[in-house]
Amino acid sequence: MRNYLSLLIVSLCLFTNVNAQTTHNTPLKISGKVVDLSTAKPVEMASVVVLNSTDSSVITGMYTNATGNFSFNNINPGIYVLRITFMGYDKLEKAVKVVEGKNSFAGTLRLNKSGKELNTVEIKAEKPSFSMQIDRQVFDAGDMINAEGGTGTDILKNIPSVDVDIDDNVTLRGKSVTIYVDGKPSPFGDAKTALQMLPAESIDRVEVITNPSAKFEAQGGGGIINIVLKKDKAIGYNVMFNVGAASRGQLNGSANASLRIKRFNFFANYNGRYEDINGSGISNRENLVADSNNTRYFTQKSTNDNLNGNNGGRFGFDYYLDDRNTFTIAQGLNYSYGGNDENIHLNNLDEKLQQLNYGIRSNNSHYNNNNSNTSISYKRTYKKPNQELTAYASFSNNTSNNNSQYISNYYYPVVDTVYRSSDQKNRGDNGNKFWNIQSDYTSPFGKKGKLETGVKGTIRKIDNDYLALLYSKDSLQYLPSLNLSNKYNYEEDIYAAYFNIANAIGNLGYQVGARAEQSYLRGYSVTRDSRVDRSFFNIFPSVFLKYNLPKNQNQNLVFNYSTRIDRPNFDQLLPYINNSDPQNIRTGNPELRSALTHKFEMNYSEWFPRTNNYLSGGVYFAKTNDNIDRISTLDTLSGVTTTRPMNLASSENMGANFSYSWKIQKWWKFNFNVNLEYNKITSVTINNDNLTYGFNGNMQFKLPLRFSAELSGHYRSPRLQPQGTFKAMNGMDLGVRKEMLKNNRLVIAVNVSDILNTQQFNSHYVTPTFIQDYDRKRVTRFVRLNVRYRFGKMDPNLFKKKKQQQEEEEEKQEEQPRPNNERGRL
Repeated sequence: MRNYLSLLIVSLCLFTNVNAQTTHNTPLKISGKVVDLSTAKPVEMASVVVLNSTDSSVITGMYTNATGNFSFNNINPGIYVLRITFMGYDKLEKAVKVVEGKNSFAGTLRLNKSGKELNTVEIKAEKPSFSMQIDRQVFDAGDMINAEGGTGTDILKNIPSVDVDIDDNVTLRGKSVTIYVDGKPSPFGDAKTALQMLPAESIDRVEVITNPSAKFEAQGGGGIINIVLKKDKAIGYNVMFNVGAASRGQLNGSANASLRIKRFNFFANYNGRYEDINGSGISNRENLVADSNNTRYFTQKSTNDNLNGNNGGRFGFDYYLDDRNTFTIAQGLNYSYGGNDENIHLNNLDEKLQQLNYGIRSNNSHYNNNNSNTSISYKRTYKKPNQELTAYASFSNNTSNNNSQYISNYYYPVVDTVYRSSDQKNRGDNGNKFWNIQSDYTSPFGKKGKLETGVKGTIRKIDNDYLALLYSKDSLQYLPSLNLSNKYNYEEDIYAAYFNIANAIGNLGYQVGARAEQSYLRGYSVTRDSRVDRSFFNIFPSVFLKYNLPKNQNQNLVFNYSTRIDRPNFDQLLPYINNSDPQNIRTGNPELRSALTHKFEMNYSEWFPRTNNYLSGGVYFAKTNDNIDRISTLDTLSGVTTTRPMNLASSENMGANFSYSWKIQKWWKFNFNVNLEYNKITSVTINNDNLTYGFNGNMQFKLPLRFSAELSGHYRSPRLQPQGTFKAMNGMDLGVRKEMLKNNRLVIAVNVSDILNTQQFNSHYVTPTFIQDYDRKRVTRFVRLNVRYRFGKMDPNLFKKKKQQQEEEEEKQEEQPRPNNERGRL
């Protein structure tokens, strides 16, 4: 850790002085004029702010001159939004596109006086539902009416190629994925926890990076999903309240507020959620090799009731030291709790389907989890456009405890007498500390070149103490089980450095880079006196090529290559035995190795500016060596299956996808995605392949009286797993939104999830010793009501005007004559 801090300090010093002799980019300009709608006279001192069209962040701003004109220099190619405000007039926004080598004129912008209705159509910026950038697909979360009142998990369910299973685990094209929030790894534990803590209303967009460049950490064979939160740093204030309820027993509420005063931008948010969800499962297994009880068929049915809740928030401030230096300090806190009551009924049958014995098992558990995260970041910009230095450090501390009890009774048929029983209590305490320190530097060179470089260090320490107590009929007390209990200490250290060089030759843009990562994985089981000591050094190259077609700058071809890694995580390496389901035991594997993936992609995209339609299509290929997956084996004596993670020889997947965003009418938009994929898994004992296809689609309607609606659906055919397939999945959702009050300050949304009640998680296993079908279902069809109210004012002159008004009032009071009695005393 000390060596890494030294490296970080040296790097910061070097970055601050590097590239002083590089050439400036060719400056591009956005200009225009602001006038009164009715009189056509120029509006002087109107505020004109340039916003990023994807996240509404402020890029620059100025006031119009005496002739109403404005002009911004040093603007990079891209799509922007101009926001024009002036006291006594309605706010106006307009989208502007800046093309390489060409200045942009926004035209004459006509402001309408407040209180009057426009006789013409107001020009507003409309973000595409999705777009393709050189290294990512971007999806607008604001369009997802069906996710209103939900969480980040509900947003991802609407993203093509992303699968969310019944336990809210997220995969991308069937591979593990890393979740980022605002470009940084989520500070709140695993991906599932991070997504459940993010209200859908706080998310602006989702960036799916299937082939991340060297700038991003290499963990996650599927890639990275970056969740970008809504933010507005313009001077003023903004407040939003959100409350909702669902028929499945869910309540949710959140509050977000920001306040910008001069050099300070304060922000805070709170969110709370409670839900009570019922579920069920059924498993049918045929033993191809009979066990000691002569069991040929085994069936298991379960019902469960899951209760979960969390309360948390984040607060902090940005401090603008000057126009080029910004510090940000933030603190996050979260408390979550929950429990699960499950009843399992087991049946063992012979080859004639005659019952041999049966069992009843009850599992009860509850947990508490406390998480805190502290972060500080620094950003410095330079006179040269797009040159910047950032530094970031964060510390997260998570503590949790859980308690559970398993009670089992096994009976002979007919006589219904207990011949075997067990009673087990478990207590687990877990501590997780996570440090993240990184610094990045970007500088342009030449006419179109750009250099990116940086360093990063992450340290994660986990202390897990799991105690299993078995009830003894002899001593009439609970005694520790050495076989099931485990005290385990784990540390994961990863240090990295990277560089990217980007430039262009004519219409061909390229970016090449490499990332070096040194990782250490160390674990020690106190209970078993066993150690895990792994170290890996890897170099991950990446290449990105983008070609803009000469005759149409709105068309481009993108090719990219990168390497990714799946390191075994804490849970996979942990030498534990999970016997909550006595016939299907789960364990860890301390012998796991990392899996390396080589990924290739080629994509074509075209934007149609006149219709605002968007088309994207591409092909991809990925090969993983030492692929990590779960393998189940059957004990032919006891009839119990054990599932553990293992390294397979290799896996390959190749596919093609096609997406189209079609604005059929001004009020009717259709988004559609199709994916076709071939998967193959090969090892000494397993050789399995299949062809998978799937599609996502949604229709969005803008209706009269400020109503809007969305109908979405998805289907995915069976997907390959090492010992069989995950069965097909499909579902359909409907949402309606009503906007009210001025500037749509009040929004009411009602959505129906899984209208046809078809969403469930099913799997089919085929092995030399058994064949098994496992189906799980939770309540997925429900109605949710959500109400959102926001208010605020964004105006660079807001506080100046208040101060000026206060000074004028004070001057008036001083000028007023004093009362007669006062003058008499004088």
